[in-house]
Amino acid sequence: TTSGFFNDPALKCTIEVMGTDRMYFSADYPFERMEDAARWYDETPTIADSDRLKIGRTNAIRLFDLDLE
Repeated sequence: TTSGFFNDPALKCTIEVMGTDRMYFSADYPFERMEDAARWYDETPTIADSDRLKIGRTNAIRLFDLDLE
């Protein structure tokens, strides 16, 4: 994890090594502010839009078998 460091090169390396199918967005509250984490996540050019949706939402939905209908 790069929690609290919002580091594009580290994120890029993680994506290249692991892929985006097993990555999840999280924030390390109370050690970082959710607003800072979310802003960086939403704005970093390191993540493609389709991967941003997977990392931020659909991977967790699949992992926890959530029924959102």
